Amino acid sequence: MERDGLIETGDEGLRITPVDAGPAVVLAAAGEVDLETGPRLRAALAGLLEQPEPVPVILDLGAVHFLGSTGIAVLVDAHWQAEQLNIPLAIVVAADGPVHRTLQSAGVDRHLGLHHDVDAALRAVDAH
Repeated sequence: MERDGLIETGDEGLRITPVDAGPAVVLAAAGEVDLETGPRLRAALAGLLEQPEPVPVILDLGAVHFLGSTGIAVLVDAHWQAEQLNIPLAIVVAADGPVHRTLQSAGVDRHLGLHHDVDAALRAVDAH
């Protein structure tokens, strides 16, 4: 489904929904980010980061209940790409949720600009 030039994708494993949040785009993901679904999340993030007129991006993973190694790689790559393009990218995870614990275990949580709610992430990208 296309909405404001963005595409909503979904299947049983992962649903990705872009939402225009004024000065930023919130990409809300729900389900699992694994070997099968990770490439779709990677493509959605890259599409937002590569727009001709880029806007800050907030990736809301609050409804993601599984993040595999592919998902970790997608987040690290998107963070790197956003830094190279000087585009603010904030990632929202549930405090002590499965995604937060996975990122902590992998040792990348301190490097990714994590927030525990979309409002905090919006403030962070607005201050960038």
